[in-house]
Amino acid sequence: MDPLSSLDSIADLIRRRASEATSNKADKNYSDKLSQARQKHVIAKKQTAESIKFKIVNAIRAIRDTDERKNQKLVGIFVENVLLWQLGEELINDPSFASLVDEVSSSLLTESSVINELKNL
Repeated sequence: MDPLSSLDSIADLIRRRASEATSNKADKNYSDKLSQARQKHVIAKKQTAESIKFKIVNAIRAIRDTDERKNQKLVGIFVENVLLWQLGEELINDPSFASLVDEVSSSLLTESSVINELKNL
């Protein structure tokens, strides 16, 4: 399977999970910030899937094979980078962003196929 097409399918899964997580948030301000970030991001020059993949692969390679939390780190790196790519880099400064990454990552950690795909990047 082409690594970029699997990246796209995993990114789509993350977008769905992030959408579910944000729809469950009671805080309207968070939703408004997310919407504003999306609008700004559409206007801004978007990074290519290839450049995001390169960034993710380099970060994943830095994780030691002996690290007990390797799977959590793999998924966390992937989720954070894809969300920032899709929703806008300015979300990195939002205090709620880390909890969104954690929620989506926790959900994806149950998907063994996702972890296997990330290990094969």
